[in-house]
Amino acid sequence: MHRRPSTESCSSPLAWRLGTGSQYCSVPEVGTARYRNSVPLGTGTRMVRNKDKAASCHRKDLAWKYSTQVDVGGSDKTYVYLKCNYCDKVVKGGVTRMKEHLSGSHKNVAPCSKVPDTIREEIKSYMNKSTTSKHLAQKQFEDRVDVGSYYGSEHSVRDSSSSMKPISSRGARGPMDHYMVDTSEDTPPTTQKMAPENAREARRRVCKDIGRFFYENAIPFNVATSPAYYNMIRSVGAFGRGFKPPTMYDLRTWILKEELESTDKSIEEIKRTWAQTGVIIMSDGWSDIKHRSLINILINNPYGAVFLRSIEASDQIKDAEFIFQLLDSIVDEVGEYLVVQIVTDNASAYKAAGKKLMEKRKHLYWTPCAAHCIDLILEKLGELPQHKNALTKAKKITKFIYNHSWVLALMRKFSKKEILRPAATRFATAYLTLESMLDARQPLEAMFTSTQWLSCAWAKKAEGKEIRKIVLNDRFWQSVLYAITTTRPLVQVLRMVDAEKKPAMGFIYNAMDEAKEMIASNLGGEEGSFREIWNIIDDRWELQLHRHLHAAGYYLNPQYQYAENKSTNPEIKLGLYHCMDRLISDATERSNADMQLVPFRNKEGFFGLQQAKDTIAKRSPVEWWIQFGDGTPDLQRFAVKVLGLTCSSSGCERNRSTYNQIHTKRRNRLSTLRLNSLVYIMYNRRLRDRNLKKKGLMDHEDPLLCEDVASDDE
Repeated sequence: MHRRPSTESCSSPLAWRLGTGSQYCSVPEVGTARYRNSVPLGTGTRMVRNKDKAASCHRKDLAWKYSTQVDVGGSDKTYVYLKCNYCDKVVKGGVTRMKEHLSGSHKNVAPCSKVPDTIREEIKSYMNKSTTSKHLAQKQFEDRVDVGSYYGSEHSVRDSSSSMKPISSRGARGPMDHYMVDTSEDTPPTTQKMAPENAREARRRVCKDIGRFFYENAIPFNVATSPAYYNMIRSVGAFGRGFKPPTMYDLRTWILKEELESTDKSIEEIKRTWAQTGVIIMSDGWSDIKHRSLINILINNPYGAVFLRSIEASDQIKDAEFIFQLLDSIVDEVGEYLVVQIVTDNASAYKAAGKKLMEKRKHLYWTPCAAHCIDLILEKLGELPQHKNALTKAKKITKFIYNHSWVLALMRKFSKKEILRPAATRFATAYLTLESMLDARQPLEAMFTSTQWLSCAWAKKAEGKEIRKIVLNDRFWQSVLYAITTTRPLVQVLRMVDAEKKPAMGFIYNAMDEAKEMIASNLGGEEGSFREIWNIIDDRWELQLHRHLHAAGYYLNPQYQYAENKSTNPEIKLGLYHCMDRLISDATERSNADMQLVPFRNKEGFFGLQQAKDTIAKRSPVEWWIQFGDGTPDLQRFAVKVLGLTCSSSGCERNRSTYNQIHTKRRNRLSTLRLNSLVYIMYNRRLRDRNLKKKGLMDHEDPLLCEDVASDDE
């Protein structure tokens, strides 16, 4: 039976809070009809079916003709209750049990005493036909399994070795079976060991069975790199002989329900830290391959990100009022006392909504996504003549090389590194590609002057001649070097805010200042050479990105507070006190935190311990305050909240493909509740894996590079 999820809105704004087991609901209505069609995807809700009547198009079973579904209040069972149209008996267990009741089979239910004989015989005939059809389908499926199996089929075993006796496909087992005791009647208990050559051949057949499953169902090869894939194979092997695989029904019902519960449990550890650190609500709007407008909502803190849901807003005008009402409702769900910051992109609607939200909610901040702002700076710099010349010609080179397989193969003979480097943002990709191209200058020049190139057909074509001319032109490489020199410091800041190995709030203020100074130094220190670039940076940083939170993070970060060359700019202390006024609502606690700044600044108490001094650069600022801030508890709570904040909403953007992978043409008949559950499970599992990958990055690894580009070649 297919059940529809309830479309009634939740009675409480907190009903969407993760882990509550609440029913599916739409975005809370806020006095406007625009929210009624918003579809949240992926929540911590349980797979509880409601008992609304199913659509008539799904009721093809004969039992529905002679029975009526009834609603039994207070029941939490997943099956339906049917009332017999003849004797009014209420039967639980669905249509199968109702047919047994009407046919008088005496199985699991008392027979109906009032059903006409003609109806009874009709039901019996229908049941026999259905049973025969099911048996035939099962037999055909088993035949297909036998024919398509490499491991365990009788002919393959006989062909491979006479020492290996035939194995039934029903009892087929892996090579470990040959170390076990066979207790069948025909064979005395013995322990056999498979010869190494037979074990290798047996494994080959198992691998070919697995491969066929991948090929027939168009599963990407890189799925084999998933830990879940290995866990599945290991579990099946550990179970051994006679394992009955889960059916389609199992996968979409109890297994999905239990995996949903497991996912909830896996994020409980993160949720338990929310009260200590506060949380950031991250939002990002995007369009999928079907041009549906979606908005991802994530909850983040230093211990990891949790996917709340996606909202389909295709039929909405995404103006400031819509965004404000949406974000305001999310704050209510999570709890205003937990929310410290909301991060979105810097579009005008989000900016206006953020301003309205801060006017209503006096104890939180809205900030634009730093990664988005830096990317916009890189875009603006790309319009400068030197940058534009380098980027345009570099694009021509990469397009020519990567669009022609023979040229690409030749390039890879001369250069061991790739030129094209997909990165986290559009313009980061462009400048990282320039860096790669500069590193590969000598191999590229060698390639275009080689006999292989000069004798190929491309060397005689206009396009090939143009690309060769660019590569061998010194002025092109000078423009590439200039573009890299003036953008590399900004790309470094982008790496920092995007890496997520540690929250960036305590570092971004200093990082942006150092980036500007580095650009000036790279250009010789003459103001005329760097002023135009500084103006472009300041237009975004000073007018759009810079916030009091950044200054407060700088002041509270011990790496800068105790540095010899720390900045004394008055805006730093102004930002600190502005944040204290906004984030510490209790006046007494705020006053205490202010007084506790003195021992922090003077390295008194815990702050004066040698361990505190020695671990300033080894611990993240949040961990350092948790370890050594006990003597100043009010200031400690404030510092942990500020220094634990992120500067980027890139966590929302990285998993845009999740919804597309789940809502495919093949699966567009999924119920809304199942779709929500699949997105919730997949997104949160990927966030967990991504968090582990980010924390495990080595210093030489680049967090900007896309490590999970979907490819069948992987």
